[in-house]
Amino acid sequence: MQISENINGLLIDLEGVLYSDNKLIPGSIDVIKELKREGIKLRFLTNTTTAPRKIILKKLINFGFDIEEKEIFTPIIATKNYLRDNTVKKISLVTNIEIIEEFKEYEITQKDPEAIIMGDIYKNFNWEILDRIFKLVYINNAALIALHQNKYCMRDGQVSLDLGPFVRAIEYASNKKSILMGKPEKNFFDLAIKDMEISKEAVFMIGDDIISDIKGAKDFDIKAIQVKTGKYQKEDCSDKFTQPDLRIDSIINLLN
Repeated sequence: MQISENINGLLIDLEGVLYSDNKLIPGSIDVIKELKREGIKLRFLTNTTTAPRKIILKKLINFGFDIEEKEIFTPIIATKNYLRDNTVKKISLVTNIEIIEEFKEYEITQKDPEAIIMGDIYKNFNWEILDRIFKLVYINNAALIALHQNKYCMRDGQVSLDLGPFVRAIEYASNKKSILMGKPEKNFFDLAIKDMEISKEAVFMIGDDIISDIKGAKDFDIKAIQVKTGKYQKEDCSDKFTQPDLRIDSIINLLN
């Protein structure tokens, strides 16, 4: 391994690190097999909000990965923990229809929700939807929960708008901050590290996103590696961004 022998666990982003735009990153399956063979604890962190965890797992298995459902951490898991801890019962969902089943124990309403949960709905974002969210937050004082705030993602091989800009629009108009659930939220990283039952000093974060993955980890004193796949851009190396502890061409470079 190129990484320190003192490292016992890895937090690994999915999209952009193991696969990108539904295409497998060469060698990524073998890397995961080798890491598990060496006894490295793995947790896979994703800001994906378009599918429940079981669908993400099925996709990974179809790729050929040996990954368990409990090893996958999504913003939906963190959101359900937040709703439970804050005794929220009535919610409004602005997410893919597949996500609804994850919240079947809650009352889903468009009239007087206690919280609005925003996920990526891609081309379905329009003025009417954003205006409805704004009014519920600004007038009805509903809490705004953002499953993540990624600025951009890869769609059809090109950089494209992600959820973050739409969340920021509601924040700007309502003058209220959203409650962030995915990366780079500290609690999201903490949840995965706690589940591995090791200290964060023994963990590296591996990701492609210079903000959500790298800055998110470094802000909470977690060591970070950026791969030059997925969302990686040449300007990520500039001084305007928090820099990783290590930058590699691909996850395959973790192996000798």
